[in-house]
Amino acid sequence: MVYPENESEFTGLLGQSSQQPPWITTPLLYSKGLSDAAGCQVYMKLDNHQPSGSFKSRGVGNLCLKAFQSRSLAPSPSSPSSKPLKFYSSSGGNAGLAAVTAAHSLGCTCTVVVPETTTQLMMDKIRAAGGEVLQHGESWGEADEYLRALMKMEADTEEGVYCPPFDHEDIWEGNSTLINEVLTQLPPGPPPAALIASIGGGGLYLGLQLGLDAHSLSSTPIIAVEPAGAASLAYSLSHGGNTPFPKITSIATSLGARRVADRAYELASQRGNVRSVVLTEAQAAMGCVRFADEERMLVEAACGVSLAAVYGGYVRKVLPGVREKDRVVVVVCGGSAVSLEMLVRGVAFCYPEWESH
Repeated sequence: MVYPENESEFTGLLGQSSQQPPWITTPLLYSKGLSDAAGCQVYMKLDNHQPSGSFKSRGVGNLCLKAFQSRSLAPSPSSPSSKPLKFYSSSGGNAGLAAVTAAHSLGCTCTVVVPETTTQLMMDKIRAAGGEVLQHGESWGEADEYLRALMKMEADTEEGVYCPPFDHEDIWEGNSTLINEVLTQLPPGPPPAALIASIGGGGLYLGLQLGLDAHSLSSTPIIAVEPAGAASLAYSLSHGGNTPFPKITSIATSLGARRVADRAYELASQRGNVRSVVLTEAQAAMGCVRFADEERMLVEAACGVSLAAVYGGYVRKVLPGVREKDRVVVVVCGGSAVSLEMLVRGVAFCYPEWESH
């Protein structure tokens, strides 16, 4: 697949449709607090401002948009007998919310099947965005199996599109647009000395890497941060193969993929530019609390773990060559499964480690 080098090329790949993409260009802002903590110039890529509240709007939104544009059976007044296009997701987290948000922007419907472990907060947000929510099974696997069966049952009346949470080329392509924006938004000067991002299933990482490749910046270091209870990439790298993580126990439930995408493991293990960092659950919580205190924004623990890596000085620990004048970008990936009540609990959870981090 060829990845675009700028937004105009990306629009060209999608065709000449006037349909707006289900994601937006998000701000890139310098942070004095993060810069002081990291010992270099830190810029925040604020993808928590995406329509769905997370970076998932890019990748999942791109998959939905391309499916919409490629189907002549999309809802149209000129073809009343056509089956309507409908999207299906089995993610009770940010990918499910992104699928519903994208579908709604395209004038389509979306059904999300979530496991019984999904919080009421997320189910309410998915419904509020216009999605149909069904609960089934004790795990994502059981929910996904039920969703696929449902798609077959409704095939006679709906033209269904399955939306995986991270493992699809269209998702990686959508996530690569983040790099196009960063390179346009950074003040004049050299490209970033490093990128910092949270790792779940690897969809964001693949987008970042493919975006860098398109701009001949393949060797740019990517600091891949995970909490100890969901360190699937680090676990696989240490075992020399893409190996399922034993058990997800992290408070960062959005990073709960036991096994990363095969392509993510392949690139991370072969390229040599990935620096794997694993932090404690308390550090992840602390990242959320400190970010809210200093930047006045709420993010999930899945995002807070990357911010904790910056606050904890890990940029220069894993990349000792980074200097004070060098610029790095941390992806504030966002997440909607967060509230003030959760933040208060986070303060209590991370307090024993507060002074040391």
